[in-house]
Amino acid sequence: MDVSWVDNLSARLPLHGGLVRALRDAIADDDRWRWFDVACSIGAGGGDALSDIDAAAGYADMLDVDEASALARELVTGVGEAVDVLVHAMEGWPPDLRRVAVDYTSGVQLDLVVMPAPQMSGLRDREVGIVDKDGDLSGNAISQLYGPPDVDVALEWTMTAWWWVSDIGKYLQRDSPFEAAERIALVRNEALKLFAAAHDVPYPGFGLTSLLDYEPFALPPKLTDTYPAPTDRASLIAASRNVAELLEECVDLAARHLGYDLSTEWKTTARRRLEAATL
Repeated sequence: MDVSWVDNLSARLPLHGGLVRALRDAIADDDRWRWFDVACSIGAGGGDALSDIDAAAGYADMLDVDEASALARELVTGVGEAVDVLVHAMEGWPPDLRRVAVDYTSGVQLDLVVMPAPQMSGLRDREVGIVDKDGDLSGNAISQLYGPPDVDVALEWTMTAWWWVSDIGKYLQRDSPFEAAERIALVRNEALKLFAAAHDVPYPGFGLTSLLDYEPFALPPKLTDTYPAPTDRASLIAASRNVAELLEECVDLAARHLGYDLSTEWKTTARRRLEAATL
């Protein structure tokens, strides 16, 4: 246990520190939990009173995911008064991982990932180990959750984004600006996942959030140009073209860096439809 780190957090952010301490003690006292860490801004010693606590906990591999989900709900409701709790599977994550989102009446938010304990093989930068019963937090992390996407996931991000580019063209032709703007945002999100993967940023599936939280703290050039004013058609058209360019650049970066073939004929179809709608 890293007692001094928790004490330092409590001195700086008492509500956050109190919740981390309560989680630490509960996990340490229950053999069904094997480790607990804190990540992102709080884990790096930063954050402020508005920051949520990004954390993870490993459950014993004798539990199945439904048992672990129930255990996680029991854990987070036992350490504080919760406004409400969401336990769910995140898209693209391994099937035995669950995200637990909690808002406490204290105002502190917890974003906890629970996974089979053996999946963890070390800590990354900006993470701190709080409980480690079996040594799972030693060494270099290679968890699928942290590292680069496999080729199927990267291709899914790519193809999904080009599908949404086609949708942008459709909604522009229908003169449905808010739907077009929504699709621009979805394309941008997938592009930023690929950009993160191309720069070896942890948690690339979180896109913009991970790019802001982890080195090299880089964002694509001209990202601003992909944000439209939905009621201004000229702005919407410009952002539509720019987000398609952003996607193409990010796909190329990821493909070269990861060594994946991310080509799809949907790119040609989507670009044709977008061009027809923006003439």
